[in-house]
Amino acid sequence: KEKKEGVQGLLCGLVQVLVLKLELEDVEVHADRIMTCLLQVLQIKNATCHQEAFSSISAVCDKMDAKFNKYMPALNTFLIGALRNYESFHVCAIVVGLVGDISRSIESDILLYCNEIMTALVELLQNKVLHRSVKPPVLSCFGDIAMAIGGSFEPFLKMTLYMLVSASDIQVPHDDEELIEYLQSLREGILEAYTGIIQGLKDGGRINLITPKDVENMVVLLEKIASEVDKDEEVLNKSVGLLGDLASAFGQHAKVILQRPFVESLLKEASNSEDPG
Repeated sequence: KEKKEGVQGLLCGLVQVLVLKLELEDVEVHADRIMTCLLQVLQIKNATCHQEAFSSISAVCDKMDAKFNKYMPALNTFLIGALRNYESFHVCAIVVGLVGDISRSIESDILLYCNEIMTALVELLQNKVLHRSVKPPVLSCFGDIAMAIGGSFEPFLKMTLYMLVSASDIQVPHDDEELIEYLQSLREGILEAYTGIIQGLKDGGRINLITPKDVENMVVLLEKIASEVDKDEEVLNKSVGLLGDLASAFGQHAKVILQRPFVESLLKEASNSEDPG
């Protein structure tokens, strides 16, 4: 049995490579059969097989784009099951990434599944025993979903913003490199989420759902990042990106924010980090 499952895991990995290499028209011909086989693999109780199968599904999703939606009715149960399987955190992390991929591919069609998915994602963040490496991608996934469903993100907005503020308050010791690295990835996730939410609501004509208090919470995080001596380059770039999104979404209302002293220093530092000289 173990040998068979090991081979199935390897075959899933091979399928992933082939799907990534082939053109869309070649994948499309075999996509139904591929997805049927991958869904069968997900019925086996083997975490390694699940990792490989979900990674292959991610490749199919990226290739099929909006056409991937036809597989969602069958796949959704497995997605929710994996998101609630806290012990297999490697599988959990892959599925969080897959939900982001699906959101970008099928866009507003993911709305049908959002109640279950968003509930499962929030439960992941609230789980005290879940490996912390899964949490930053969950925050980023909120942004992907918000971008996909635009103004329809409203029912999930309040809880999501609460989670982002809570994550922004996390502090770590200055002498623990591993925790500092975790904090940087957490901030990347927070900034990506804020960006996705602002862009999604703006595109959906519902930017008014973001209150001045919500904007202030974003600014507090940006100011905190600006005040730190050692900045992660990705965090720095995403901070500048969020400033741009705030300016674009709120126009004149953002003027007061953009005149704060930390903004100039953040922009200057980002500009210097991009200059190889």
